[in-house]
Amino acid sequence: MTPDTTLVVVWLVFAHLVADFVLQNDWIAINKANGTREGYRALATHGFHVALCLVPAVIAFGVPGLVYLVLVAVSHMLVDRWKVQATRRAEAAAQAQAVARRDRAGFLVPSGLGGAWTPWPGMLFLADQALHMTFALVGWLVILESVPLTAQWVDLVNLILRSFDRTAVHALVLTSVVFISVFLVNTRGAYYFAMALLSPRELNPGPAAEGAVPAPATTPPSNAVPVGAPGRIEATIAAFERLLIVAFVLLGSVAGIAIVVGLRAVARWRQLEDRGYVEYFLLGTLASVSVAVASALLAMAALASLG
Repeated sequence: MTPDTTLVVVWLVFAHLVADFVLQNDWIAINKANGTREGYRALATHGFHVALCLVPAVIAFGVPGLVYLVLVAVSHMLVDRWKVQATRRAEAAAQAQAVARRDRAGFLVPSGLGGAWTPWPGMLFLADQALHMTFALVGWLVILESVPLTAQWVDLVNLILRSFDRTAVHALVLTSVVFISVFLVNTRGAYYFAMALLSPRELNPGPAAEGAVPAPATTPPSNAVPVGAPGRIEATIAAFERLLIVAFVLLGSVAGIAIVVGLRAVARWRQLEDRGYVEYFLLGTLASVSVAVASALLAMAALASLG
């Protein structure tokens, strides 16, 4: 028995999504890279969750599976620590640049995303996810692809499936894992991406530079989304919008996608009179639609292997 490559890749993606967006709680996310004893404990807990999701690799491939598990778990922790530190540096640089702009001009252009907003936290979130998947997939190709399945794994599969049609079971498992993964990407994953990309960032309070012209407050307009956005209601609405877009992509309905995006704009029509909110809305819409379309296309590619 040899493992199906598509099913393995889909399972590795699914294992990563569960570790990053289901098992990782707020305590881990906040503390895992702060450099304290609690931070290292949080990072180790997250690494344990990653390893836990890869235990089937050890059962299926034996010692090479254990080597793969250690590689992915350790690389995951290192990448997470790098991402948090890089995000902090990017935000500090954005603060310094905003202060310099304010001191030169005497004011900051009002924006719903704040005077010190930067796209780098969102971009670093995507880089973090890409690096995790690169280590997982390259590790699979280098360590496990040519390794035969263990007799214990084959016996376990035969015991569970018995007389079931193997082709039908394979199709059911692959389809289920693909759709659950798409759901996690468009709910949990996209939410954290939006938090990194769209949360407004204001100037930190501090003494003005000597001789600088006092700058007005850069608080977003009253109908813009406050710091910490998107809120739960808006995040839930956005998740439903993304899932509908995924469905329409899978059905090949361009009109359906256009309707969802159009309804998103109509529902916020009055707020679109505010320039600050327009920036927030356009950026959020482009990010949300991109995640939905990309995940749907990847799902179609995986399901195409069923023939």
